[in-house]
Amino acid sequence: MEKEEIRKTLFQIEQARRKIVQNFLKEIGLTPGQGQARILQFLAAHEPVTQKKLADACDLDVTTMSRVLDRLEKEGYLKREKNPQCRRSYLIALTENGYKKAEEIAEGFQKLDEKICAGLKEEERETLLILLHKVEKELER
Repeated sequence: MEKEEIRKTLFQIEQARRKIVQNFLKEIGLTPGQGQARILQFLAAHEPVTQKKLADACDLDVTTMSRVLDRLEKEGYLKREKNPQCRRSYLIALTENGYKKAEEIAEGFQKLDEKICAGLKEEERETLLILLHKVEKELER
């Protein structure tokens, strides 16, 4: 029974986290579930990048990535520029508004991190992280 309870609790935690993230993304004008926040955060740290590198880094297929980039470009968060090293590709970079939105995302996720850890002492957080990494390794095997 204990193992089943662990699985169910992890699922409930993920559901609660997902609901918070979805509401937050809607509040700031992004569409949940499309990877927009991931894309903007990655670009803030690694721009400019090709669409292929961005798709790989954000774990999105190229078709989905193309649609999401079109929308983010239309919203004024990013720009595409010809890649001087390859005539058939573009480099993706954030606009000033894109940087602002990426910062807004970072602040929102920082608040989520605080909420997740609010009832835990530092020692408990460290222990939890060790245990979660063990679970993650087993799932990856």
